[in-house]
Amino acid sequence: MRSASGRHLWTATREFYQKRAFDPVWRSAESAKHDADELIDALVHSDRDALDPARYRAAEVIRLRQDLARNPTDQKDALRFALLDARLTYLYLQYATDLTTGITDARHRWKIPPMRFDGAAALSDALTRDCVGQALVELQQRDPDYAALRNALQRYRTIAAHGGWPSLPPDIRLKPGARGAAVALLAKRLSITGDYAGPGAPASYDAPLQDAVKRFQQRHGLTPDGAIGRRTIQELNVPAAARVRQIALNMERWRWIPPRHGRRIVVNVPEYRLEVQDSSGVPLSMRVVVGKKDAQTPTFSGEMTYLVFAPFWNVPADIAEKETVPSLLKDAAFLQRTNMEIVDKRGRHVDPNNVDLSDPRGYRFRQRPGRTNSLGLVKFMFPNPYNVYLHDTPADALFTRETRTFSHGCVRLEKPEKLAAYVLGGQPEWTEDRIREAMNGSEQQTVRLRETIPVYITYFTARASRDGGVMFFGDVYGRDGGAS
Repeated sequence: MRSASGRHLWTATREFYQKRAFDPVWRSAESAKHDADELIDALVHSDRDALDPARYRAAEVIRLRQDLARNPTDQKDALRFALLDARLTYLYLQYATDLTTGITDARHRWKIPPMRFDGAAALSDALTRDCVGQALVELQQRDPDYAALRNALQRYRTIAAHGGWPSLPPDIRLKPGARGAAVALLAKRLSITGDYAGPGAPASYDAPLQDAVKRFQQRHGLTPDGAIGRRTIQELNVPAAARVRQIALNMERWRWIPPRHGRRIVVNVPEYRLEVQDSSGVPLSMRVVVGKKDAQTPTFSGEMTYLVFAPFWNVPADIAEKETVPSLLKDAAFLQRTNMEIVDKRGRHVDPNNVDLSDPRGYRFRQRPGRTNSLGLVKFMFPNPYNVYLHDTPADALFTRETRTFSHGCVRLEKPEKLAAYVLGGQPEWTEDRIREAMNGSEQQTVRLRETIPVYITYFTARASRDGGVMFFGDVYGRDGGAS
């Protein structure tokens, strides 16, 4: 039985021919035959986009074309010609859709609406322009990050095909000036991935080799200190074939989000980083703290519509039950010490002495605005069913950590004031001084954005670096195994 997606594609194929009065697409002229050649070539080499050529059965189409070419005027083959034409149209729609929206069911776990793609319209346009092959190339290069990973996939496949790279002993530790066989092995390992371009066998762990290690560490989400320790050795020893699979998986993930058009804010959870992306590139980037493993930051998208200066923190019910109430039971001064208060469902203040802490469900705990507030001095809102948002934090020391999974699911920002200045950039009345004053005010203040900004919370364990290389990050929530 055909899959639902297969039935949808055949319906789209039939409707495509109905609109053109069932005229053939791929054999009515020499240019049409050339278009068919370009399509088949793209299907045969679909592995360049981390897709499986067997999915498209291009070899069967090639054989059928060859058989029909031997008897091009045989009326008995008229039906087979029609079936071949329809099959090629179906394959174009299938391949173009795969390139645009992805192929795996796991994409549904990312609560990000897929790109709207009309394959029939795309094919009509490609035929009109007589550039089927170029139209497919345009889909392959629709996003700079995807295109860069596509190039990286070929490089790492070549490395894997030539035996990969050597493994280093897991217990070695190298300090500047160290000598020995491990130094030469390290240099060879780093030269294969282009991190090291010095002499093949340096006499010692010298400055150029240390710089190469720092580059490698930077690309793998590690502290770039040049020290050869356990984490660095683990990343160096990940096999080339595993990196190939990782790149392919993340290319599929790129197909789950729309290509960059205009400005947007992208948080990449495994990278612990937020980027503002617009037509100028990346005007703002910062470190972030994300959810703990038992309170994972979800993957979804939303529209930032407003921000709140000097916010109250309304303690979520589960946190109140598990953390706030037990702390209050142990320490009667807990509320005062943490600048918290209790309100009823209407937001009216309640005397803590009148609250039955054994059943506090009719009340809410909230933390007043201020520098000790868990949300810091500003929060950025893009309404969503997860109650997740971006916010400041008083715990700045966490941004120096290599692994930053400490929140209850929301995303804490390293540079909230700079993000506020960016999102309010189209509202000139919000100067830097006014933003700073509002953040440090004693009263909560909500500011609506005149233009909403798309926000994407993503999960990429491999992505392009700004110098054209590829970066790898730890699978912090263990999602690579489940391909989600």
